[in-house]
Amino acid sequence: KSQSLNRPRSMADVSDAGPAKRPRSASPNHAATPFPEKGEDTTEFLPDRGLLLRHGTSLSLMALVADWLNASEEFEQVDPSADWEKWASRGQDLSLYYAALIDPAEDGRGAVRACLRAVLDGVPVPAPPHNARLIIDYVATALEARGMGLASLLVSFVTRAAASLSPPANLYVVATEDSCVYWMGRGYVLEVSERLNARLNVFNDTHLLRQAGDPEDAGDEADLPRRRDQPWAQLSAAERRHAS
Repeated sequence: KSQSLNRPRSMADVSDAGPAKRPRSASPNHAATPFPEKGEDTTEFLPDRGLLLRHGTSLSLMALVADWLNASEEFEQVDPSADWEKWASRGQDLSLYYAALIDPAEDGRGAVRACLRAVLDGVPVPAPPHNARLIIDYVATALEARGMGLASLLVSFVTRAAASLSPPANLYVVATEDSCVYWMGRGYVLEVSERLNARLNVFNDTHLLRQAGDPEDAGDEADLPRRRDQPWAQLSAAERRHAS
């Protein structure tokens, strides 16, 4: 996570740098791999919403979302390259994943209506004996699009995608205190594993929640030193808001 990133993790109806793949109609029974290859993204048309769902791990999608977030009042100084490198440096199994809802009638950052960022850990193939993991980092919605259920749509999409893997990925959320109530209402509980918190929860003012009912994941003892080794781990949300 970028030291300079201010991320409100609440669920308040919370220039494209490159071409996306050809859109296809989304279907609940669509049998394709849920996550594009690493470094790529794909686009699906949602006919009931009249929006495009663009998702994946490509640098162009990261740049589009970062440009949109930097123009908003909720986020400051989003650096997609720094974010990518920071997570990649923590292990080859970790990568940033984005899902954005886009208005096809508009171009560039002005077309983005909502976005979700997650961290993929061991997706689609985890290193035994660990489970694949999908960690929701934040969800944000454009002011003019709030109240339309777009944030919930994105959360439902990644939840189904994680469940469609074989075996399914375990789901986590990195949440601030004020958003925990929302997530717990969606079936998440506090993750108490020190190993998983050291690996996935890098800030001192957030909680790691897991989806209740997911298979047990013991984590890795080798991750225990990570939290204290991260210089940005001691920053609070307020301090990160003003960090450079």
